[in-house]
Amino acid sequence: MKTPTVTTRFLILFIVAIGRLSAYASDTDKNADLSLYIDNVHILNINTAQIIRDQQLQILNGKITAIKPARTPITDEHHTRHDGKGSYVMPGLIDMHVHAFDPAAFTIALSHGVTHVRLMNGVKEHLQWRKELEIGNRIGSTLTVSSPIISGFKNAHIHYSAQTPAQASKAVMKAKQQGYDLIKAYGNLDAPVLQALLREAKKQKIPVAKHGPHPAPDMEWNTLAGLQSLEHVEDIFQGSLNYQQDQQKLDETIVKLKTLNTPITPTLNIFWQLTEISAQKQTFIDALPKGYISPIIALEEKQNQVKRWSKSSVEMVEHNQKTFAFLQEITRELYRADISLLVGSDSGVLLSPHGLATHKELELMQQAGLPSVAVLRAATINAAKVLGKESEWGQVAIGYNADLILSEDNPLENLSTLQSPHAVVKHGQFFSALQLQKLRETAIKERSFWQELNTLRNAGEL
Repeated sequence: MKTPTVTTRFLILFIVAIGRLSAYASDTDKNADLSLYIDNVHILNINTAQIIRDQQLQILNGKITAIKPARTPITDEHHTRHDGKGSYVMPGLIDMHVHAFDPAAFTIALSHGVTHVRLMNGVKEHLQWRKELEIGNRIGSTLTVSSPIISGFKNAHIHYSAQTPAQASKAVMKAKQQGYDLIKAYGNLDAPVLQALLREAKKQKIPVAKHGPHPAPDMEWNTLAGLQSLEHVEDIFQGSLNYQQDQQKLDETIVKLKTLNTPITPTLNIFWQLTEISAQKQTFIDALPKGYISPIIALEEKQNQVKRWSKSSVEMVEHNQKTFAFLQEITRELYRADISLLVGSDSGVLLSPHGLATHKELELMQQAGLPSVAVLRAATINAAKVLGKESEWGQVAIGYNADLILSEDNPLENLSTLQSPHAVVKHGQFFSALQLQKLRETAIKERSFWQELNTLRNAGEL
């Protein structure tokens, strides 16, 4: 379980100015009255795991308005046509567990085909960025924004502290009033506090995602039914199994989780990364892509979590590797129990790169034993359903949002093809691979150190 540090708070005390990160301009063909045609593509039907070959998509006002055979004559007087050249098209990826405090992260994520992210530690600036991204004033993944993490910590700068049921109820009411999309409840809330939080969330009709797929001590499992999601298989190992690779306890836990009918976000990527840092140390850190993580977060992590894991002994490396293998086993068992799974990378933590971490999560879930189509469903239709958008997101179908990723190869046969998209469509706007690279480079270049410090200053506040 990650614990907050005071390094960020120390830096924030020295804020004297902030910079505004500009919206990213694009020379793409964005025009609400102009039909976009994407021709000569093969459509991946996520529901049936079938490929519908040689198709033509018509897009208008950000929606898919028609699907016809490839090379159907275009009669619109005003239109733009892109030749897909036999590429594969599927819904854009949805990453359900992300941390970011600068808007560059969302442009970087989009450049790798992640068209929507769920932020899991919200601040007020996120609400403004959410609006700007939705209406197209910024280019990037659109956002679902959680409340600040509500936790039992007393002096954690990036968390909102709730020590009593009254404080928890008040936090939920304030988060609802301020416009957050969901409540993020941390795993260390005492039972009475967590129960009060859940009661108030039900009253306010705002969903809850909980850190740790288990109840607080002295709580019944059924109190977790109806939550938006439960986060981290790592916390099944640490919580329900008490750090023991106990198959019987795992089986019992999975039975309890199955009765909840609550989706689970494994977040394998982040434990994989700490395992690699512990084993490869500086070699792994040096190989990470430059600019994907903000300088402030990089500084914070390098002084704390990264330093901690890079000092791991041989024994600790072996322990981490065995633990990670068991986390993949837990994920496989959850899938076999037909528990709905979501893709969440925990990017923005431990130097985990936005966008690329999403693809690593796909890879790790497949390595755990999930079929590629199950992994893709976790990153599309499962997430859309959880967010109440199943009639708008997660399929390439008439009436659905034109948030798409085009790849050179069939993702069912090669998930890694999605990492470097042939093109991405967001809000019906077409971005070629070259334009995606340009967007990413511009986002990294124009990132504002001071703006992020200002954003972090308000973290944990309601």
